[in-house]
Amino acid sequence: MFQDRLDAGKLLAAKLSKYKGKKNVVVLGIPRGGVEVAYAIANELRVEIGAAVAKKIPFPGNPELAVGAVAFGGMVSLNDSFAFQHGVGKDYIDGEVNRIAAEIERRYAAFRAEVPSVKGKVAIIADDGMATGHTVLAAVRAVRKGKPKRIIVAVPVSSRQAAGLVRAEADELLCLDIPDFFRAVGEFYRHFPQLTDEDVIGYLKKSKAA
Repeated sequence: MFQDRLDAGKLLAAKLSKYKGKKNVVVLGIPRGGVEVAYAIANELRVEIGAAVAKKIPFPGNPELAVGAVAFGGMVSLNDSFAFQHGVGKDYIDGEVNRIAAEIERRYAAFRAEVPSVKGKVAIIADDGMATGHTVLAAVRAVRKGKPKRIIVAVPVSSRQAAGLVRAEADELLCLDIPDFFRAVGEFYRHFPQLTDEDVIGYLKKSKAA
């Protein structure tokens, strides 16, 4: 059980200590909650921070259930078998991908942020946890296009299914807890408040100022 996202980020940073002070390292948080984790990691390691915006594709009529996810640059991770089994059609998915891609552009504008260059760098992608893994996987695919030296996914907690999915495409998965029973990310935190866009902007600014 983690106290909060900042506590989880510090614990992850302790496992990443060999990257402390390295100029070729950048931490990319997935908004909103992942940016708070990323801030704690970047602050401890004294490295650059940025946002890797990715959003889930909601199941029709149930926005809490994900069919997949879209990341910046239009990169997609889709649970094909789940979509097929539940009759989620291509037209719906294509429409959601286009809608979410536009929303991602709006969010970058709202955050007044850009994706930092990752070419030749160690890119650490951080989130506050992984349930299905598709949001992080879409981010991994998007970051990979920037030709980083290495991609590390750093999360406090993950379901076993998500960990397997992400481990197959990231160069390294750093996860502090992969429990046998997983229902929701928030259940592994004592304090898990919803963050606002202003919170995200604040963390990105504070890190830049440091």
